Amino acid sequence: MATIKDIAKAAGVSHGTVSNVLNKRGGVSYEKIRLVEQAAKAMGYSIDQKASLLRRGTTTTLAVIMPSLTRRSYADLYTGILRRAEGAGYSVRLFLTNDMPYQERRAISEALALKVCGIFAVSCLKDHKKEYQSILSRKIPLLFLERPSDCAEFPSYTFDMGQAARKAASYLKEGERVCLISDVLQFGDQAAFCEELRRLLPLPEEDVFQDIREEQSPAVHAVIRRQRIDCVICTNDFLAEKVEQAYMECGLPVPRVVALASLRTSQSPRYHNITLNFRRMGYEAAGAMIDRVQNNLPMTSRVFPISRCTQPFAGPVPLRKKPLRVLAHTTPSITALEYLLPRFTQRYGIPVELYSCSSLSEVLERVASPDENWDVVRLDPSNLTYLGPRLLRHLDEVDPSASSALHQFFPNLQNDFSVVGGKLFALPFDISVQMLFYQRSLFEDIGQMRAYYEETGETLEVPTTFQQLDRICRFFTKAHRPDSPIRYGASLAPSNPTSISNDYLPRLLAAGGLSYSSNGCLDLTTPAALSSLRDYIAYASCTSLEPVQSWSEIAANFVDGQTATSILYVHHASSFVRAQSANVGLEIGYAPIPGGHPLLAGGSLGVCRNSSQPEEAYQFIRWATGEEIAPELVMLGGTSACRCVYEHREILDAYPWLEALQNNIRLGIRKPILSPVEVDYNLRDFEYNLGSNILRCIRGEITPEEALMNTQKVLDSIFLELRKQ
Repeated sequence: MATIKDIAKAAGVSHGTVSNVLNKRGGVSYEKIRLVEQAAKAMGYSIDQKASLLRRGTTTTLAVIMPSLTRRSYADLYTGILRRAEGAGYSVRLFLTNDMPYQERRAISEALALKVCGIFAVSCLKDHKKEYQSILSRKIPLLFLERPSDCAEFPSYTFDMGQAARKAASYLKEGERVCLISDVLQFGDQAAFCEELRRLLPLPEEDVFQDIREEQSPAVHAVIRRQRIDCVICTNDFLAEKVEQAYMECGLPVPRVVALASLRTSQSPRYHNITLNFRRMGYEAAGAMIDRVQNNLPMTSRVFPISRCTQPFAGPVPLRKKPLRVLAHTTPSITALEYLLPRFTQRYGIPVELYSCSSLSEVLERVASPDENWDVVRLDPSNLTYLGPRLLRHLDEVDPSASSALHQFFPNLQNDFSVVGGKLFALPFDISVQMLFYQRSLFEDIGQMRAYYEETGETLEVPTTFQQLDRICRFFTKAHRPDSPIRYGASLAPSNPTSISNDYLPRLLAAGGLSYSSNGCLDLTTPAALSSLRDYIAYASCTSLEPVQSWSEIAANFVDGQTATSILYVHHASSFVRAQSANVGLEIGYAPIPGGHPLLAGGSLGVCRNSSQPEEAYQFIRWATGEEIAPELVMLGGTSACRCVYEHREILDAYPWLEALQNNIRLGIRKPILSPVEVDYNLRDFEYNLGSNILRCIRGEITPEEALMNTQKVLDSIFLELRKQ
């Protein structure tokens, strides 16, 4: 095997230079980095990172001790730990005990022998202080999960089982006979659930069956065969499934079942789910452990509330003949919704005909046509203020309780997605916001980092300002730097004026905010507007000016490796997951948009004014925008305005940028750009006009001054007419 000495000789540099390059230390010129990397690659040399860590006397291994992975809750718990740990550069060693004390003791010894830096335990031991004394004496961080510790020196992460019991009791009706079936209580905090439930419900002893192990499913079968009960409460979803199976095998009608269950994007439709977010617990536990290891921050015990509860599906209802007609612009969320429509029809007996148009202009043309009748339409926030009162019914007139639905969404969406003139016209369906995506491998390449420093005197890092972004894009554009490993620094859609204006406006917002003239109209004659446009024109020279029409095409070019960076609305980023699976070399990073002022996008669903079945239309909107299908909608590649989605570690693992989405949504705006007060003018028309003039400027047909002045003249004339009205 080649050595550092061999590489140094082949590259014509010193041993120290080779060591600095291979260990990604600074102070080496771009040319020497290139020579060393070429020599190392030719010789098939790679650094043994684990050996390097051991030589430094450090370890980044965390131990997880738990009963099994066969139960969904423990699999989710482990996955949450693994995702957070691996993301921070830690490895995880798993020890399975099958709830056998001797196996847990062996796991403790093996973990100590590995010199792990932290331990998570789902313990079956009775005396934690005695059994884990060796860990305590060695000052290794220890955190108990799901099952609380009996030692005050060891923190625990548990669930609020009292809250879960109260919720279970709320599903029962007076006079019902209830059977309680629980797991082995000596190990977990399920004892607290059973204790609180028995306090709330006077359950006879013959209706309580405890300490049933998973492998003892015949016990469940025997229990329910001799019981005539109305409802069965189970302490996990495994037992619930066994109960259901046993009833069906006996040919008996299945009673109502209430079960504690790990939070999934798709909960069982057959019984009441009281969901416990094990994946979130694991993720946050790993974060606390890493903070303890790296920064010596204390770990304290936490109690997690239940995440949500889902109702069982009662079965299909008789089918109505008249379908609902829904009109929408094709988006990833609308495509995802199509897969879920049969569920709505089964639950409510209402067939749905979804018409998806390729452009927003087609939607607006068809919904406004007197020759077509629609029940539900999706409108963009850019045209809700203008078109909502003209095309949609006031939802509170359809259902007096409609405003109560707003609590499930992000609070700041109300202005942009729902309310016009103080009236509720729509509910947020899919939500999107601008974020920066970049090719991570380029930004972490030591050769590119050194070359960027030599050219600009700055560190190559994720940009936080548009000035930084512009320099980085120029650096990675072959037309400006022939040595670049990639063709373009960024992407834009020169065939779509609206997308161009959406690219420019965040720059204007970052340059000092918006200014308004005396008539209340956006003022584009300011120095900030002009300098921002000049910068944007220079930025455009670092992009391909091929006739790209849509954001989805920009996303496709980015994952094809054509561009170093891309500012996108995040609902188009779902395609990145498939692209990364197909291309193992593709590493995509994400960050807030430079300047910190992203635009909001997405759409809302409203009841059309000419709908002949407004109540059914509103029922569909509540379902399509609600928490019941939101997790699945997102997993299928869409987005949702429901806050509950962002509790799902399963979703955040698949689409990691959604975790950052929450904060970016709070920063995002759209409607207030044109005027600080609501005006009876279509924001979409303004964005199209502005983008068209900017495109003419990019092509060299007009100057930046003329582009802004042309747009301003149109705005001023429109606002003059509005004031006359």
